[in-house]
Amino acid sequence: GGERRAHTSGPRLALLPSLSSPRLPPITPRHRSSEISASLRKKMTSTSTDDAAQRQGDGKFHFAIDRGGTFTDVHCTLPDGREVVSKLLSVDPSNYDDAPTEGIRRLLDEHDPTGKGRHPRGKAVDTSSIGSIRMGTTVATNALLEREGERMGLVITKGFGDLLRIGDQTRADIFDLTCKAPEVLYEDVVEVDERVMLAEFFDENKSEEEIATLEEKQPAKSNSDDDRWPKWPEAGVGKRVVGVTGEKVISLRRPDADAIRASLQKLADKGIQSLAVVFLHSYVYPEHEKLVGDIARSMGCFSEISLSHEVMSMVKLVPRGHTACAAAYLTPEITEYLAGFTKGFDDGLMTNVQLDFMKSDGGLTPVNDFGGHQAILSGPAGGVVGYAKTSYRTTLDEGGNVVNKPIPVIGFDMGGTSTDVSRYDGTLEHVFETTTAGVSIQAPQLDIHTVAAGGGSRLFLHNGLFVVGPESSKAHPGPVCYRKNGYLSVTDANVVLGRVIPDHFPNIFGPNEDEPLDLEGARAAFRTLAEKNEEAKGRTIEELAYGFVQVANEAMCRPIRNLTQMRGFDITKHALACFGGAGPQHACAMARALGITKVYVHRYGGILSAYGLSMADAVVEEQEPAKEVYAVAKDDASGFEEDRDPSASTREVRLQQLAEKARSSLAEQGYPEESVVIEKYLNMRYQGTDNAIMIKESKDMEIKLPYAKTFVEQYHREFGFELEGRDILIDDFRVRAFVPGATPKPPPTVPPIGPPPPTGSIQAYFEKGWETVSTYNFDDLKPGQQIDGPAILVQSISTIVLEIDCTALVTADGDLDITVAPKKNEDDAKSDRVGEEEKVEIKEDPVQLSIYAHRFMGIAEQMGRTLARTAISVNIKERLDFSCALFTSDGGLVANAPHIPVHLGAMQSAVKFQVEYWNSEGREGISEGDVFVSNHPQLAGGSHLPDITVITPVFHEGNILFFVASRGHHSDIGGISPGSMPPHSTNLEEEGARIVAFKLVKDGKFQEAGITDILVSETNLIFCSRRLYLLILHAMA
Repeated sequence: GGERRAHTSGPRLALLPSLSSPRLPPITPRHRSSEISASLRKKMTSTSTDDAAQRQGDGKFHFAIDRGGTFTDVHCTLPDGREVVSKLLSVDPSNYDDAPTEGIRRLLDEHDPTGKGRHPRGKAVDTSSIGSIRMGTTVATNALLEREGERMGLVITKGFGDLLRIGDQTRADIFDLTCKAPEVLYEDVVEVDERVMLAEFFDENKSEEEIATLEEKQPAKSNSDDDRWPKWPEAGVGKRVVGVTGEKVISLRRPDADAIRASLQKLADKGIQSLAVVFLHSYVYPEHEKLVGDIARSMGCFSEISLSHEVMSMVKLVPRGHTACAAAYLTPEITEYLAGFTKGFDDGLMTNVQLDFMKSDGGLTPVNDFGGHQAILSGPAGGVVGYAKTSYRTTLDEGGNVVNKPIPVIGFDMGGTSTDVSRYDGTLEHVFETTTAGVSIQAPQLDIHTVAAGGGSRLFLHNGLFVVGPESSKAHPGPVCYRKNGYLSVTDANVVLGRVIPDHFPNIFGPNEDEPLDLEGARAAFRTLAEKNEEAKGRTIEELAYGFVQVANEAMCRPIRNLTQMRGFDITKHALACFGGAGPQHACAMARALGITKVYVHRYGGILSAYGLSMADAVVEEQEPAKEVYAVAKDDASGFEEDRDPSASTREVRLQQLAEKARSSLAEQGYPEESVVIEKYLNMRYQGTDNAIMIKESKDMEIKLPYAKTFVEQYHREFGFELEGRDILIDDFRVRAFVPGATPKPPPTVPPIGPPPPTGSIQAYFEKGWETVSTYNFDDLKPGQQIDGPAILVQSISTIVLEIDCTALVTADGDLDITVAPKKNEDDAKSDRVGEEEKVEIKEDPVQLSIYAHRFMGIAEQMGRTLARTAISVNIKERLDFSCALFTSDGGLVANAPHIPVHLGAMQSAVKFQVEYWNSEGREGISEGDVFVSNHPQLAGGSHLPDITVITPVFHEGNILFFVASRGHHSDIGGISPGSMPPHSTNLEEEGARIVAFKLVKDGKFQEAGITDILVSETNLIFCSRRLYLLILHAMA
């Protein structure tokens, strides 16, 4: 939740009373003590069923802790089954050394049934009454961001020493004039003279005799007579062996053990104790990495050795190498933190207490298996589990009968500096390659999108627009209302609008931390902003603040649209589950803007990450690379040959092997095997593409090619097209084994009992101006009570703003179920009444301009992400050398994503030319289903670079509403020199293909033959693969 950032409501240190609702004690399924019998383990694991919510306590304290950068949140199930929560500062050296330890000590001291005072500060905590501790932490994330991990060395294949420094050429900020590359994690590099190659392409046209000769030939030695000139291995010379995927591999040169030992000793002499070993093709042939690992372990001078094939056995050397480096760099930091954590407890912590950590994939793992690369999203992951288990559920009537089935839920976690959004529809959604602080991590992580907009986001007026963020006022100095000479922020806007009530906050602000929130200071800051900027003239202070809140809401809606609409999901068929310190202040307004009608606010919304930890599953993942054909396309491209499944003989065997391995791992942790649930996945892609999608085993496995059916449906939903006539390949086998955590039963529907008595009333500003609104104490609400907006509900750790035409119902569990009425669009109503001959005066509104700028840019950004995901070219998918934009129906530029400036300057001319060209007399015009391609620099708005523009008209009811266009850099489009940018060209023909106007797609059909004729015409010299152009252009279309 917002505990990882500064809350907009200001810091609160509170122990919240438990609510009169069913208790959800966390499961206690594993102990390291060998004395615990299997029957007891079975009894303990049985708590992870749906009736867990009805259980009483088990006589032990169970802690779930989320240690964030600003606050540490603690959820505790007491020995009698009651729940309490606590929040304290993560860093407070004058009072305690470690926040999680202090949080545990405080609750033990307060609630120990044997008497208060048994757990004094400064003494090792007695663990005899503790059953389990679960933690999520930002230790690894902070170490990565601040580059404060362990000193480490990189061991890599000779000739690739600079590979991770070069990376994939992705630029984090295209407009950053400094162009500073992220620092690498390793301190020194050892290049090992070893080499492996895949035999498939080398051997494909060779006879068995030729291959036998190559196998018998003596490989070249590492060095020639002159040691200054190393002799490289000869391609194809060496024994063929079968790798992990079943592919044949040639070991061209085996590492020299003595040379490796000498090189590693040099690293050790420099004080480096952590290693990452990354060899070419080790995902399919790991023997060379294993050899280096064995040598390093035998030397006894390295505390952490990360072998890339063990960390994540997937293709792509760069992200696999970065991931191995992250593991070697961060794991010692976690180990060091754990050493400090354990010092605060007696010896029973590691023998009698179940100690688990949350991984980035949303699963718990034992402390001894917690690697640094798994910890990047350790904190936010708990919040995802929390809302998934509490918001995605059926609705029951009073008799326990199902009234409504679950609907997909969007998690909205708003903190002080940023906002995290995610989606849940019955299963946790994962991504397998992300970039954090310039480091690509190739590991299962929850699909969490972050935007730099939160309660502390600063407010600006620039170029006629209201701008929110990305700069943050942070916890110090904070917003203006914190009385520390801070910056005007979203929190100040909420204070000015009466949505954050100073009287409900302790006097902890100002230099001496003894003053209330500064309302007048915030108003003065807005007044100053209004006086200095033309955009704000004519607006009251409240109108100015409300405008910024609207823009902030739209900024936070963008990642939600990217998470749903960009992937083909109907956003209006979701519910919004908000948590974090600032989320409930904005949730209702955002839901209305998104067309969402349901908002859930959990009673523990301010600490939902910690609460989610108490219900998380214990998870073990196993994955192996593969090279299999799953479905064979028919010759006529009409589908797949249903009776052919080339992978059938090996697929289920390998999946079952992975399942048994994962099940055994959980059994070794003490879980009964019968409690383990197995999920099987195939990582699949179309032949000739590079974008794989992880496909879960279908519930209906009786149909033929069930994985193919799911894959095609998901591919079409996300990308809008199918690649007919392509085989479907398997890149990886994956198994996720888990023991389900405690899941609360759906609460029965409670009949409305009317509104509760308000605790007071205040003046607050909404869309219609100032309103007199009632205030309520959230902790005093009872199930069945109903509150109509506008209203403000005050929690001890958050404030909930109920907008106009919103109704909140208190559920049987004490949560809020808010119904949001759709917004009445007065502008649309007015336009319906205007006759065709009447003119409507359109007034320029900086707020509306800012909101629609966000929406239009969001569309362009979604275009770019889809293009990158479906492309084959490194220029497009990694270098991101493309641009996407929206244009009016006559070709005028409306909005563009922050892509390549050189593209955007001329794209408007390119679109305008196509509009004029196809609508001119004698031309066939523009029809629905058409897509245009052009690049001519003199006639069609192109450039002298090898950039090609693809333009698509968007129709509604037969009329063109607008155009979308993409321009991408191609590695070669012909001409007199490779790269198609000859400096000595004297005419356009020498620069390659020249396309004035061509319908790349006509009536919805891809014109492959026509574009092929253009590219291979006699006047165009082609230096690269024709197929490459077709794939890129098809993706852009």
